[in-house]
Amino acid sequence: MQAVIMAGGVGTRLRPLTANVPKPMVPLFDRPVMEHTINLLTKHGITDVIVTLSHLAGEVVEYFGDGSSLGVKIRYSVETDPYGTAGGVKLIQDMIDGTFVVISGDVVTDFDLTEALHKHRSASAIATIMLCDVDDPTQFGMVRCEPNGRLTRFLEKPKSSEIFGNTVSTGIYILEPEVLSCIPYNWPFDFGRDLFPRMLNNSEPVYGFPIPGYWCDIGNINHYRKVHFDALEGKLKIDLPAAHIGQGIWIGERVDLHSSVEISAPIFLGPGAVVRRGVSLGSHTVVGAEALIDEGARISRSVIGSRSCVGRNAVVTDCIMSGGYSISDDETVNERLLIAAPSSERASEIPALRPITQNSHVEAEQSEQTAVRPVT
Repeated sequence: MQAVIMAGGVGTRLRPLTANVPKPMVPLFDRPVMEHTINLLTKHGITDVIVTLSHLAGEVVEYFGDGSSLGVKIRYSVETDPYGTAGGVKLIQDMIDGTFVVISGDVVTDFDLTEALHKHRSASAIATIMLCDVDDPTQFGMVRCEPNGRLTRFLEKPKSSEIFGNTVSTGIYILEPEVLSCIPYNWPFDFGRDLFPRMLNNSEPVYGFPIPGYWCDIGNINHYRKVHFDALEGKLKIDLPAAHIGQGIWIGERVDLHSSVEISAPIFLGPGAVVRRGVSLGSHTVVGAEALIDEGARISRSVIGSRSCVGRNAVVTDCIMSGGYSISDDETVNERLLIAAPSSERASEIPALRPITQNSHVEAEQSEQTAVRPVT
């Protein structure tokens, strides 16, 4: 089976994390999000990968190259004009030679793709949509299925008055090549708004199944942080670039961890991180590779990017720090998104974060506090 990763989106809802970084390259535990997707594909024996790109495509190609370092073969399709999700896949029709899986570039999942393929073939489907239940279906494609999984209705991003259930598409599909004949050439065409409704109108065998595993659309900042926390809690099964020493503690290679440091699991310390005397690392703390946490600093429920610096006696709570950001000595920062910007760039407004606890509902809305610090 082949795979198509749709990675051409601008990532507007993830700004400013995606202001200068393409969405597939946003880091998740020191690796680009798309690298975790590729690792999932290889786990299920899928090594022929096609990536559709647009925004800042060169950075993705430069990092992943031909895919050989990850054990896959990657080919790219760079769109100069927007043709929609399905229209972009139509452009690579000549590269597809059999059953293929389509996955969005802003999704983090550990779905059992082998089980999904089994259900797809058992149903003799030409299109299978992987499904899950959500509290608010208005941001997704809402579906209705018969007991055997056959789709009877698909409504993309319904209004509140149109909601007929809470089962939605995850944006991950298994398709047969003949599906491509339903997509017009060189014309904007979307899977949810156009293709699936057309196939249902034509009585094509489109099926949908819930698949075992974790799924999250990291379309906004709070979801992005929550994915880190879910991985630390074991809800999301992904390979982390660190050794799990037990009890929810991951420590990477070459970590310099002072013996006086207080740790409350779960936490992650990336390779080469330095944590000095008297530091307190509260639960749900992620410290990126080669970051420095100076003496007496206190961090909790935060994601600290690679090569960042938290100064002496600083306090960081419920924050995301991008790579290369520095917090001054004795500074206290709460519920903020902290982005390192090149000194030549003008600082942009950055929304604050709402606290995330185990029982809290993740909010998409964000307030107007700002914080930008130049890279030095």
